[in-house]
Amino acid sequence: MFENFAGGKSGLFFLVFGMVTAVLVGVSVAVVFYVADIALEDPDEIIVDDAASPIYVNFQPEPEAVVSEDAYLAMGQYQAEFPMPQNVVVLQGQTTVEIIGYMLNHFSGGLGVNCSHCHTLENFAADEWDDPVGMRNKMVARQHLVMTGEINQNWLEYDQLVNLTNLKQPSGSVMACATCHNGQAQPVAWSASLDALPDDFRLPLDATFSVTEPGILNVNARDDEISLETVQYNQYVMYHMNDSLGVGCTHCHNSRYFPSYEGVPAKNYSLHMLQMSAFINENYSKYIGGQQPSCSLCHNGQVIPYGAAINDSVLPPHLRSNPPEGLSIEELGLDASMYERYTEHDLSADNPFYNQEAVSEGDADATDDDASVGMGG
Repeated sequence: MFENFAGGKSGLFFLVFGMVTAVLVGVSVAVVFYVADIALEDPDEIIVDDAASPIYVNFQPEPEAVVSEDAYLAMGQYQAEFPMPQNVVVLQGQTTVEIIGYMLNHFSGGLGVNCSHCHTLENFAADEWDDPVGMRNKMVARQHLVMTGEINQNWLEYDQLVNLTNLKQPSGSVMACATCHNGQAQPVAWSASLDALPDDFRLPLDATFSVTEPGILNVNARDDEISLETVQYNQYVMYHMNDSLGVGCTHCHNSRYFPSYEGVPAKNYSLHMLQMSAFINENYSKYIGGQQPSCSLCHNGQVIPYGAAINDSVLPPHLRSNPPEGLSIEELGLDASMYERYTEHDLSADNPFYNQEAVSEGDADATDDDASVGMGG
């Protein structure tokens, strides 16, 4: 066969060799031009991701999709009449323009709601009007502002996180409305059906978390006997964390020895976050509809929570992890329980007010006596 080819086997060899060489040279030239093109690009050029938010991590608020024209007009009228807002309880000292900006990006954008969710458009400062659901929402919103400020200042303060471990620098992200709400008016901490977990599984937030002492989360390398049920529950907790953050076991564990804290700074953070969740459960569970916090409520498959504020600067001073002197939640003397008398009787998840469902005229009439109580902060 090769004898019929010009030059025989020798000619065929040189033909194949030439073709391979041409391909290699062509690819090499293409790579050279590609690298040269990259090298000639302006190193100071910033590639802007139009989908990225300057406020949130992995979340883009869309207040324009939910805020009505009437609400925008009402805001403009209120701003013109009151450059400094009335009846402000938590965000004291902020101008009307500053508060409107915060409300649009964090409340409307973070919860996906119109201004009338918490306000009457007739008077944004009012605590009493003819909508018991809206009045209740406004009080709960104040409770959640206090909660947000307290979490940021007591659990997410930068120096506090730095001291957890010298192997990891904090991202600087902090709690905001969208961190839990993610564009939903009523976020759900635990779905009715949990994948790969018992549907009634919850975090052991009533336990004592310790780095060294045996406990519900320390089941390896122990001298004492522990039950299979304890080990299984431990694995449920670990799976919930893995699934919620979108990570594997070695994100928090030394693969050579799981109980070790060597080389795994995330383990210190996870313990701190569990302690924070226990704090929220003890002090704020009734203000989030009686729900127990879950890792997935904030993280949503991300290590840095989906919807977290990128840093302190995008929040009002009062809610920052390191607020100016005199503006911390503690210094302002604020406590979420200040508003309990307006909300405690209908924070049940079964209550139509809490679920934001339409309230019948009979239900509304039944709450007139409660709603008539002064709600001024």
